[in-house]
Amino acid sequence: MTHNELWLTYHQVSRCNKPATAQLIELEFQNHRLLDLEDVLEHLFRQGFIEAKHRSVSFWENHEGHRVGGGHSVEELLKDGAGRCPQTALRLVIADSTPAVWFSYHYLHKPAALVVTQRVRLDVPETKFDIVAQLTNHVFNNGYLPSHLRSKVYWGAACGRRVEEHENLQTLLGAGEGVCETSCLHLNIGMLDVH
Repeated sequence: MTHNELWLTYHQVSRCNKPATAQLIELEFQNHRLLDLEDVLEHLFRQGFIEAKHRSVSFWENHEGHRVGGGHSVEELLKDGAGRCPQTALRLVIADSTPAVWFSYHYLHKPAALVVTQRVRLDVPETKFDIVAQLTNHVFNNGYLPSHLRSKVYWGAACGRRVEEHENLQTLLGAGEGVCETSCLHLNIGMLDVH
């Protein structure tokens, strides 16, 4: 039996706090049959359902969250029950933002103090931050640092550049700052830097 439709849902990391969008795709388009998931993905980009800039960060998962390669035959997936209805829709994951920010605590008044690194996941609604100040507030709201230190902290990049509270967090992450333990942001605690 040949199937003519495939259900999929879009899961955009930057929109993690919004419900996934479901779509029914016709597998025959302008006398061309979409044979594998790579064909489907190319079709979605050509039709403008997804911006081209997201191509390098898009991948497939089945409805249970297991990765599925782009070379998988659509017909075989449908035979196995994947993508036949909204409940078994294939997931197109668009990792358009970094799912976590890494930072370390640096106590300036105690140079010998142990430097501790922390990760904050950004792919959950309660930690959806736009600017660095929201990350700072998260640190204090959760009691990771006592509130009396709020006026005595400032951020720095791994390269030593001062990071301002109003800076866009995704821009920093896009530049490679705070994306991993070895390139984490620095939360400097102690005397304010007067440079």
